[in-house]
Amino acid sequence: MLENGDLILRYLERLGVEYVFGVPGGSIEPFYDALARSERRGGIRTITARHESGAAFMAEGYARETGKIGVCCSTAGPGATNLLTGVASAYADGIPILVITAQTGLDKFGQGSLQETSCTGIHTVEMFAKCTRYNTLVSHPAQLETKLLQAVSHAVSNQPGPAHLAIPLDVMRHRIPDNVKDQALNAFLNHEVAPNQASLQALLDDLECTDKVTLVLGEGATGANDILVALAESRNWLLVTTPRGKGLVDSFHPLYRGVFGFAGHNSATDALKVENADRVVAIGTALDEVSTCGWDPTTILSDRLIHISSNPSHLSRSTMARLVVLGSPKLVFGAIADKLIGDATGESRQPVTSDAPLPENTRFDEPEVCLERSGRIKAQALMNFMSTICPRDSRVLMDTGNSFLWGIHYWNVRRPKGMPAERNLFNIGLGFAAMGWAIGSSIGMATANRDKPVVCFTGDGSYLMSGQELTIALQENLNVLMLVLNDASLGMVNHGQKLSGGERVATQLPSVDFAMMAKALGVESHTVQTMEQLIDLDIPEILSRPGPCLLDIIVDGDQVPPLGSRMKVLTGSIPNDN
Repeated sequence: MLENGDLILRYLERLGVEYVFGVPGGSIEPFYDALARSERRGGIRTITARHESGAAFMAEGYARETGKIGVCCSTAGPGATNLLTGVASAYADGIPILVITAQTGLDKFGQGSLQETSCTGIHTVEMFAKCTRYNTLVSHPAQLETKLLQAVSHAVSNQPGPAHLAIPLDVMRHRIPDNVKDQALNAFLNHEVAPNQASLQALLDDLECTDKVTLVLGEGATGANDILVALAESRNWLLVTTPRGKGLVDSFHPLYRGVFGFAGHNSATDALKVENADRVVAIGTALDEVSTCGWDPTTILSDRLIHISSNPSHLSRSTMARLVVLGSPKLVFGAIADKLIGDATGESRQPVTSDAPLPENTRFDEPEVCLERSGRIKAQALMNFMSTICPRDSRVLMDTGNSFLWGIHYWNVRRPKGMPAERNLFNIGLGFAAMGWAIGSSIGMATANRDKPVVCFTGDGSYLMSGQELTIALQENLNVLMLVLNDASLGMVNHGQKLSGGERVATQLPSVDFAMMAKALGVESHTVQTMEQLIDLDIPEILSRPGPCLLDIIVDGDQVPPLGSRMKVLTGSIPNDN
């Protein structure tokens, strides 16, 4: 006889899942029993996080790397509530994960069990309601299979995100026959959204007679980016990415003008102005604060906008657009390219080259600082150097805070030749912007693909929250390079207070030797105080071998990150006394 935990794992195996990230405990024990049985036969195995939020971040990193659903689990009570931040992060960024939390036995509901999280206790199902695409208590063993399949279906839909199953102890332990027949998984296959033919024709008619077009690639353009670049080349259209779409276009492509929005580039803003773009075509983006430069009406949000996405929630914000198309960008622009590229008469483009120190067509805030080698380490120079020296297929993650500000603006993406269109090598958790996100996600990403190096930039504040997860990289012998930007402060908040004229309070951190902390954990580490010391390290060699390494980067905290659009939003509600 099998148990329901074995049934869950059997379905997850069919979906190609290899790992479950979580922290064990009493009420989730039957699921861990099933995981132990699975591991013994060479099936799905468990990765034990140090904190449940880290487990959710790891599941997200795994999903980003593989394109499969990520899975995390926790015991009842605080195990479930600890998951919430990581689940909310996946929800905000539309990452498909399955979240399994335990409940005490059904017969003990309402009796004050240890860690009770039923509807009469600390009601965790209700807590998950607003940060999941599907959320339910499995209140009877017969419900489990159907609800599991519904959960996965919602998680991987064209509105992807977390799905949550709260499973009582006795339901998880319920026995089922060994020969029970699994249901089909056809609902999870071939669900790309085909565009309406009338909308497709309207799009073609509009673009066919328009010369000045700027394409804005959001995260939902993944998989269509090669088609979009080819289309831009054939028509001499400009290319821009949102912060989440950074990485889909090589930074050195001659038509690329950089990132528009949060921590973006003025060259990208110019490419969207009316004098340079009769049409602004936004693909796979939600038109939120970070992708519209604080809802700037002079760029994306105008009657020049054409908005394409397979996610209907993205399109709900396109009320000002001249045309909205619900459909897979790959299907939409595959059809458009068939019509337009064949008629193109523009000059053929030279192959993308990355020999220059900086892209010629992207305007950086402080380009001269990117090449500075003297004095304290400038984050601008750090990002520029690391993007040059790291292998081109490195998976790069930028944590919340100054790290993702510096990374969005100054990291230069060099897409390797032959890189699949579905692969975005630059990762940020910008929807919910949880500190420590990149630490857990980098572990999940490295677990998913042990042959590729993972480079994680995080701040000292984030590392003090979640740095213990690095011990998993040691335990699993994962190729993770962790760079801690150490300025002894909550840097983004500190600079935000300065720029807004707010009180200077609560941002200072103690001077911490993160290299020594890493050594205490058994992890190779180096303290880096100058660019010369960084250059002397053999970064490619470090990234060529398994096992984690930490660099404690003592950065110049006086350097101001590119906070412009964020400050415009934060200070917009401050009353003017004049």
